[in-house]
Amino acid sequence: MTSENAKRFFENHCGKKSSEFVTLAQSGSARVNFLAITDLEKYIITYNENIPENESFLYYSGVFSELHLNTPHILAVSDDRKMYVQEFLGEQTLSEVITKEQLSPRVKSFVKQTLERLFRLQIQTQGKIDFTKTFEYENYDELPVIHDLYYFKNFVADVLELEYNKSTLLKEFKQIAFLIENLEPKGIMIRDFQARNIMVNEKNEVSFIDYQSAMKGPLMYDVISFLYQAKADFPEDFKNEMLAYYIQQFEDPETRIQLQNSVKPIQMMRFLQVLGAYGFRGLIQRKQHFLASLEKGIKNIAQFADFWEEMKNYPELKKVIQQLSLEKSKIKIEEILNLNH
Repeated sequence: MTSENAKRFFENHCGKKSSEFVTLAQSGSARVNFLAITDLEKYIITYNENIPENESFLYYSGVFSELHLNTPHILAVSDDRKMYVQEFLGEQTLSEVITKEQLSPRVKSFVKQTLERLFRLQIQTQGKIDFTKTFEYENYDELPVIHDLYYFKNFVADVLELEYNKSTLLKEFKQIAFLIENLEPKGIMIRDFQARNIMVNEKNEVSFIDYQSAMKGPLMYDVISFLYQAKADFPEDFKNEMLAYYIQQFEDPETRIQLQNSVKPIQMMRFLQVLGAYGFRGLIQRKQHFLASLEKGIKNIAQFADFWEEMKNYPELKKVIQQLSLEKSKIKIEEILNLNH
């Protein structure tokens, strides 16, 4: 896709001339984003050949816009459904702000605002979403949970040649899947809810992007994704404070208890899934952003496995996690990276 084609599409469909048209850097996906600057405004033009993914994003965007949520309005879609124009929601991602300012008062207020807006999105979309229109999975049940655990097994444990008993580990995966799919309360789960998918505008308002993989799942999942992302590296006391802040937005005491009980299982799940992604994108595809996070991801899951009492129910998995911190695993990572140079 040339920027010339995207520029023509934008100008024809929006009836505006762009003074500047820039191709934006790609991160973890095959989507290509362009920034169009006109006399008065900016717009994002997205090109993606994966039509089911586009349809999911466009569907969710429509639902969210009707509910006046903090997500981009879609202004035009091409006939072949491969290109669309969306509202520009800010110059910076929250991830960039965190990298620059660490845990400044401004960052703290953004984190709070994010959790408030997430809560609003979760509550206002209850009963309003047709999950058959999802891109990958309708529910975060056994299939996607096992898939996420395999991601960790295939792209971290196996690539680093860690030792484990295959059938024992797979039985533990099934136990974990049962635990996760029975967590409540449920609702929309954006899935990749991280600071790099949250935009900040000049009015210091946050907006959510990149929600095409959303499905029905535990509400706590996105909260954990956001607060415990390796790159943000929030201090433990701040994470606990923000967890409590999110939970107290729910008035029903029973719901609060359910949310509290889902924290640790989802932390484990998210840490493993993210580490699997770091393994695939970093060790296999050699994408720099993911390599930088690999070490932090290992540290996160290793500390978690040491401190969570219930980890004793998954001894084989714990054995695999403990091997990640060994010197021979570090040497193996170095070997893989040098081999790919």
